[in-house]
Amino acid sequence: MQLSQSRIFLIMTSLVLSSVMASLDSSFTPIAIPDMIDKLDSSTSEIVWVALGYLIAASGPMLLAAKMADGIGHARFFQIGTLIYSIAMIACTWAPDANTLITIRFIQGFGMALFLPTTFAIATAMYGPKRRGSALGILQAANAVGFVMGPIFAGWLIDAYDWTAIFWSRIPFAILAILLAFLALGFKRPFQFSERQKSYDYSGAVFLTFALYGILYGCNKLPVEDNHLEPMVWIIFFLGFAFFALFLRQEKKHDDPLIDLSLFTKNNEFTKASIAFTSVFASFPVYLFILPIIMINGLELKAWDAGLALGAAALATLVISPLAGNFSDRIGPEKLCMSGAFLTGLGYMMLFLVNTDSGAMEIIPAMVFIGGGTGLFFSPNNNLMLASAPPERAGMVSGLFGVYRQSGYALGFAITASLFTAIQNWFDVNWAYASLDANTIESADMLTEVFHEGSQNSPEVLIFILHIGILLCSSILIITFVNSIPKLKLMLPKQMTVALLAAMVSIISMTSYSLNAPGVIDSQELTTIKRPVVLVKAFGMPSRSLDLRGVDDFSVNPIIDKELTFNEKYNARCGFCHGADLNGIDGLGITLKNSLFLKNMSTDQTIEFLKTGRMPNSEDSVSGGVMPGFNWLDSSELEEIAIFIKNNNE
Repeated sequence: MQLSQSRIFLIMTSLVLSSVMASLDSSFTPIAIPDMIDKLDSSTSEIVWVALGYLIAASGPMLLAAKMADGIGHARFFQIGTLIYSIAMIACTWAPDANTLITIRFIQGFGMALFLPTTFAIATAMYGPKRRGSALGILQAANAVGFVMGPIFAGWLIDAYDWTAIFWSRIPFAILAILLAFLALGFKRPFQFSERQKSYDYSGAVFLTFALYGILYGCNKLPVEDNHLEPMVWIIFFLGFAFFALFLRQEKKHDDPLIDLSLFTKNNEFTKASIAFTSVFASFPVYLFILPIIMINGLELKAWDAGLALGAAALATLVISPLAGNFSDRIGPEKLCMSGAFLTGLGYMMLFLVNTDSGAMEIIPAMVFIGGGTGLFFSPNNNLMLASAPPERAGMVSGLFGVYRQSGYALGFAITASLFTAIQNWFDVNWAYASLDANTIESADMLTEVFHEGSQNSPEVLIFILHIGILLCSSILIITFVNSIPKLKLMLPKQMTVALLAAMVSIISMTSYSLNAPGVIDSQELTTIKRPVVLVKAFGMPSRSLDLRGVDDFSVNPIIDKELTFNEKYNARCGFCHGADLNGIDGLGITLKNSLFLKNMSTDQTIEFLKTGRMPNSEDSVSGGVMPGFNWLDSSELEEIAIFIKNNNE
């Protein structure tokens, strides 16, 4: 394209702004998920579809959009996509419930499917093949800017307002993106970057969309609760594979397919780069989905602090990505891709150092490695794919970037989200039904539902989920690393072997680590410290160090000082909510001091009450909160706790 420098600058500004808007969604949404669950009265398994539905809608039609853009015009598709995306994003602000929000997010994802692949095609057409790496580096840097700004601003907005702020705060930028799209590329006669075509593979796009929905739906639903007993879930899952088979058949027979399958059969480097790119995005949910929930709900960090930690990864990507794009033009992309995959995996493993006492500053080093590794990987990998394809397929390959990115992340997100909820449900259900002998089935069901809705979260369970997610996503990176090794031929049988190896590593490592899953852990011995700090256990799970309230003047070991109001067994089971001194913890439990409810009960009645617990709708519940039943404790421990509560009630 022969364009003036000022026109190129204006067009790139428009492309960059829309790319930043798209990447903001990827970094905004994870920080907001805990608040969405709370404010929309929903659950993790439902709210994940706010992100997953968006990804499916963006992935399925993207190839058709890229193909139609080749004929109708990349500029026009970019304008229409930006318009739909921006209007839907604004509408998300006023979504009254989770289902409405999910529906609008589907529409927003469709808008992104229209404009995202055109950004690569327009940029490469303007810059030409010799400067293609630099153009891709600019767009990757734009994505990184969104990832840098997203977590930080999302954290600040959610701390100050609520989840709706991540949408309404971007309304001015959405309007600006629409105006720039039409001003830079022309309103009546937008720029034409390729020749018009006569036929489009509509059937292929429909098959691919249904295939993605069915497969991702099954991956997300089947591991959770009793969904594997539901025939409809299995039907939708298998229909996804059936539609994928129809999609492949359609591509083989269509004169101008969405995907030229010969790109994969005739060029091993293109195939390897494609698989590596998809799998690296499939590993992202460990830090874009799991980690924000752990930081906010488990470590009780402010959303702002969680955003700063995630922003460190995006900042590293922002710095490294343009440099990697330039170097890939000079020294070749393969070694950079391999190094990037290795550094990303190293960053994931560094997250194993995160524990219940970790803060944002202890997470940032891992984020820097992850961001630096992905920045080193992206631009060289994209450049390798474009260089491996015929020039006439550049538009198709540009469309594949978005499809790989969205579908890879969606697949990893579906599996990781189901793993997250399955582990939580496993702990919650086992814990709730431990008191079934002392409770009615209805009470146990109600207690399970309370936990399913997120009424309680043990920090240790969340940290355990994070570590399991690290093992899963690090195993996925094995596929990325192997497919980035230069000059290594990997035909279909060897690719299947690599995938099987990654799956075996994942299963063996997660199973082995699960042997150390948190549960009923023996009380830890308390040490003498200047200011008493006790290790409280929430319902059998060891919790973070918690300063005792109102005991600043004590400087002795609470176990030795008999005058101190303290009992280790009581504190391990009840102190998390009611405090070691029975005076209650703000926001968690009420005081047990001078409780008429306890005064009117004998020690034996108190023991029975501890066994059965109390439902939130109980008439004698002052706080309205749930109290767990401890029927699984030894009778001697229950008796000791009951005697301690009775003796210190006044």
